[in-house]
Amino acid sequence: MVFLEARNLSKSFGSQRVLHRVSFTLEQGNILCILGPSGSGKTTLLRIIAGLETPDDGSVLLRGRDLRHTPPHLRRFGMMFQEFALFPHLDVSGNIAFGLHMRKFSRAEAAKRTAEMLSLVGLEGFGARRIGELSGGERQRVALARSLAPYPVLLLLDEPLGSLDRALREKLLFDLREILRRIGMTTIFVTHDQAEAFAVSDTIAVMDRGGIVQMDTPENLYRNPASPEVARFLGLSNLIDGRVESASSVATALGSLIAPAQGLAAGERVTVLIRPDSARIIGEDEKPALGMSIIEGTVQDCLFRGKNYHIELKVQGGQTLVFEVPIEAGSPEIGRAVRLAVAPGSVFHSSR
Repeated sequence: MVFLEARNLSKSFGSQRVLHRVSFTLEQGNILCILGPSGSGKTTLLRIIAGLETPDDGSVLLRGRDLRHTPPHLRRFGMMFQEFALFPHLDVSGNIAFGLHMRKFSRAEAAKRTAEMLSLVGLEGFGARRIGELSGGERQRVALARSLAPYPVLLLLDEPLGSLDRALREKLLFDLREILRRIGMTTIFVTHDQAEAFAVSDTIAVMDRGGIVQMDTPENLYRNPASPEVARFLGLSNLIDGRVESASSVATALGSLIAPAQGLAAGERVTVLIRPDSARIIGEDEKPALGMSIIEGTVQDCLFRGKNYHIELKVQGGQTLVFEVPIEAGSPEIGRAVRLAVAPGSVFHSSR
């Protein structure tokens, strides 16, 4: 049986439609990330699942049971928000135990569970500390422990790392995923940050203008976005207009590019997406391997990023493409004309 199902959820606030017939399923133990820009409807969707908003139409089912008339406190869902909403007048243990006391756990049971949660999130010995004494990352861990303490059947996270700086966020991403994996917690994670979605989730649902436009694994989503709009939101900006030449090539302003165009008629207009990590610099006289596309342009900018160089390449027609090229070829000089070989299978089309 499906663990959680959203079925044709719609919601409007006045004349503004926020959600339109949103449907998805979630299996027990999986982590689903709802990814989308501001105003896409992702937080409204999460609040409907939590019972904090009522849909105009549609339903949320938990193990096949409709939750429409089940109030939030009886759904047994844990929630964690960007602001953490910790109680400053309580110490760390008091914050974690708050939900346990609300659910009438005995003092001994609450103390035992609080100690377990402190250990789980790596805060042993922090129980007596005041919230004001904690760093941002430590507060995030307390908020997570408080959400998990009352044995929720589902954890709902709304931009939980949004208030943290980038370096701390990246560290906590892996810690968060490891904790959720260790306890097998079914989770819905809302974010506008692609890096967070790719790092934490088993499945990503991309939302735009009140609907889910693609739902897939992180790997498949990155390699095969469903549309140019999804690609752009994922930061894949190398989109080139073209027309189908054959089942394996597309004519563009940059020349003929290898792209899987099976099932499309010759002359059909398409958009070709070239992934930024798909290319390497080759010499002027070097012949590319069979099946590779060649792109030529002038380096406009170059940034060293450890394992690769991030380059901006101005190509014919004035368009700028971005690539992450291996460092073995050396640092491309700004203003230099270069040739890039795009690996077979790394160029694909998306119909317009």
